[in-house]
Amino acid sequence: FTPTAGQCATIATFTVTVTPNIIPTFSFGTALTICAGGTVPTLPATSTNGIAGTWSPSVVDNQNSGVYTFTPDAGPCATTATFTVTVNPNITPTFSFGTTLVICAGGTVPTLPATSANNITGTWSPATVDNQNSGVYTFTPTTGLCATTATFTVTVTTNIVPTFSFGSALTICAGGTVPTLPTTSTNGVTGTWSPTTVSDQNSGTYTFTPTTGQCATVITYTVTVNPNILPTFSFGTTLSICTAGTVPALPTTSTNGITGTWNPSVVDNINSGTYTFTPTAGLCATAATFTVTVNPILTPTFSFGTELNICAGGTVPALSTTSANGITGTWSPATASNQTTGTYTFTPTAGQCATTATFTVNVTPNTVPTFSFGTTLSICTGGIVPALPASSDNGVTGTWSPATVSNQTTGTYTFTPTAGICATVVTFTVTVNPIVTPTFSIGNSISICIGATVPALPLTSTNGIAGIWSPSTISNQADAVYTFTPNAGQCATATTFGVQVNPIPSVTVRTDTTVNDGSILPPTNFITTPGGVVLNWTNSNPAIGLPSSGTGNVPSFVAVNTGNTNITATITVTPSINGCIGTARTYIITVRPLNKDVFVPNVFSPNGDGKNDVLLVYGNYIDKLEMRIFNQWGQQIALINSRTQGWDGRDNGKPQPVGVYMYALRAVMSDGRTIQLKGSITLVR
Repeated sequence: FTPTAGQCATIATFTVTVTPNIIPTFSFGTALTICAGGTVPTLPATSTNGIAGTWSPSVVDNQNSGVYTFTPDAGPCATTATFTVTVNPNITPTFSFGTTLVICAGGTVPTLPATSANNITGTWSPATVDNQNSGVYTFTPTTGLCATTATFTVTVTTNIVPTFSFGSALTICAGGTVPTLPTTSTNGVTGTWSPTTVSDQNSGTYTFTPTTGQCATVITYTVTVNPNILPTFSFGTTLSICTAGTVPALPTTSTNGITGTWNPSVVDNINSGTYTFTPTAGLCATAATFTVTVNPILTPTFSFGTELNICAGGTVPALSTTSANGITGTWSPATASNQTTGTYTFTPTAGQCATTATFTVNVTPNTVPTFSFGTTLSICTGGIVPALPASSDNGVTGTWSPATVSNQTTGTYTFTPTAGICATVVTFTVTVNPIVTPTFSIGNSISICIGATVPALPLTSTNGIAGIWSPSTISNQADAVYTFTPNAGQCATATTFGVQVNPIPSVTVRTDTTVNDGSILPPTNFITTPGGVVLNWTNSNPAIGLPSSGTGNVPSFVAVNTGNTNITATITVTPSINGCIGTARTYIITVRPLNKDVFVPNVFSPNGDGKNDVLLVYGNYIDKLEMRIFNQWGQQIALINSRTQGWDGRDNGKPQPVGVYMYALRAVMSDGRTIQLKGSITLVR
């Protein structure tokens, strides 16, 4: 200690000796991980580096995790030490197949995995499950894992073979007796059959599947069905003869070797009948029949009769090669004519019990109806059309369809003569031409700017209508409607062409403006003439905070300039109305930057008078701030983290004495710069 000059005092010294603290160490380290019940060390009262002390707790628990703290005795320069013991519980391995399994012999058994479902590795003994014999399989975890052994018990039940009263096979004739398939075997096994019902018509194998959960095997039942043979004879199964024709004798053995008897035993050639052959008992054969049809001698008949009277071109029947009563044959001539009278002869095909027949067609020629208005007419929509008479000029009566001629739509009208009159159908075609609206390449209206070029008015429309305009020439100075009148004799209506003449718009903009960064510019409302003008504006420099373009008035915006020099933007406003664009007007906005320094006042007076009571940091572009304030002894008494926080001259709520305080400041600016300042602050009251 050196006294201030001028005082009668000597220099004095104060010596401080600092001994470093020793960290106690132990042979078992600072941490131990064991399985529950594992070996743990005894906690010694002296560390391996000679520090004496006590433990809390004093004994290590081998069942629960814990932290044990060694506190050195008072006096030695030593720190406390901890010993952390982590006790892991012993896990019982689990497996997806559980601990037991009951199966039928040969059933599905799991593969024994080397890792349990809860991730314990180990080995099995035996290593593979036997699906024929019961057994217990033991899983032993890998040495070093906190896990217990586990067992898997497999019980194997012997399979039963189901038996049935009808045995395992059966042979029958088609249609013979077959058993019902029961759902329970004679030795008590339940199950289902597939198919479920025995067919007495087709051979097949029927499979019995025991119900799930029973230890029983699948068995089959085979049924052989021998088909019944149909006896065949040289004369077939039917015979058709004319009355008194030749008939065969009925034999007692079929051509395919089936013996039997007939009933009746002799064929009658006068009356139709059916004769039944019954096979001898014990043969797999069916009864057979022989049907004899005795046909009378017939005259062929037809649906169209024997005579027909028609008009020329009338409907004549197709000459069928089979009569209504079933006689086939041929016609001569083969086709009936609807133009000339004739007789047609039907000759039955040989071998049929029938005679010839004739068909006579009498043909009357047709008259063509004629009318005063001819067969065609062409009119404009709404033109004059004739009435349709019920009798032609040459005396043919009939009806029209449609009955009345339309003067609005094109159509064909058909005259159908009265039934029974030999006359042809005639048509009357009316073509109705629509009233056309003339169309022009210039459209039906135009909007122009005053004084602009206007089109000439053509005397022929694009759809071919000729006519005249009134007025005949378009004016580019005033709105007007021009009427086109078609020349007489054309199916067309008058049309108009409208011309709208628009004024050239103008706009008045504001004067040039200069503002500071962060200033709010109010909306700019422009003055336009005439009313209804559309404004489009552009901004040459969007960096000032205004979009590059827009419509209507310029909206309010916050001016931006974080640089070091003034920036300017030219705002260009263009008026338009109905496609007429006026002269663009411009004005300039200048945005000045703000000061980029950081300022800390060197004096403040926290005396509660509302003036300069709080010390604040000032700066326009501060993003992050940290200022530490120290007293005369180097103690930090305040930390300021934002521009709005400030220091009120207190430390932990206690007013600090008048005097000089030091500060250290670090500020990160919005442009990325870091400013570091140090200085003094005088606190006065």
